[in-house]
Amino acid sequence: MSKCLINEFLKNIYIEKGLADNTIISYKNDLKKANEIIKNKYLSDINNYDLQKIIKFWSDNYSLKSQNRMISSLKHFIFWLKSENYRNDNLFANIDTPKNNFYLPNILTEDEVELLISEVQKETTKNHEMMHCIIELLYSTGIRVSELITLTYNSVNKIENSLIVKGKGKKQRVVILTNSAKRAISKWKSKRDTLKYAISSKYLFPTLKKDHISRQSVGHQIKKIASAAGIKNLNISPHSFRHSFASHLLNRGADLRSIQIMLGHANISTTQIYTQVENKRLLGLVKEVHPLANK
Repeated sequence: MSKCLINEFLKNIYIEKGLADNTIISYKNDLKKANEIIKNKYLSDINNYDLQKIIKFWSDNYSLKSQNRMISSLKHFIFWLKSENYRNDNLFANIDTPKNNFYLPNILTEDEVELLISEVQKETTKNHEMMHCIIELLYSTGIRVSELITLTYNSVNKIENSLIVKGKGKKQRVVILTNSAKRAISKWKSKRDTLKYAISSKYLFPTLKKDHISRQSVGHQIKKIASAAGIKNLNISPHSFRHSFASHLLNRGADLRSIQIMLGHANISTTQIYTQVENKRLLGLVKEVHPLANK
């Protein structure tokens, strides 16, 4: 059971976070090492005593840098188990752990977004009406892929030009639709209404075999579209559009509080990561064009 859950976790972070293959391998190896320490118990079922045993073994046998990485991998796995209702406790609540390494989010340029949208509208692209609608929604609203796949047919409010989204903690929020997103939704609905398997489904993006399209399927198809468009951003994922949505709004003068509300962040400190992306861009600009930058 634990091995199946670990594989499901690795697949989830690969699709949703767009992590590199080497990073996924590191996660897998770290979790394997943790499992070897507790031996006769599934890693998904560990208790506080088991966790302390794992951390103690790592602290005695690995460098601080390796400890940080391995504990971070285990922490992400345990948090994922809780988010997917495989556990109902916060195992790390009273454990002192190193802070995660800080990574700037993967941002698409505005030109890359336009290339993707242009590519996905080609009739040669598989499910082009649906995928065009999905990409437009991800980029135009900044919603999470987990929020997108569970959108219902009636989530769209035509009168208010908005979308009702159910986010983390089952909290609802309203996001505004751009004109291009509205057109993409209308086009997809027209196509959807002709599909026999979709007629009885409440979801906006139903599939033949499941209630709605999966996160993995969305991520896989986006990578294929990006490749066909000649985009070299290898870590592109559905979450890249959320990051790009926030970063592009900030670049064009939107205030942080408004972006926080649109993204559904509970804490503005989560949203502030995008100011660091902007600071990095500005630093590069100064180095490139300021007359004294290279003197």
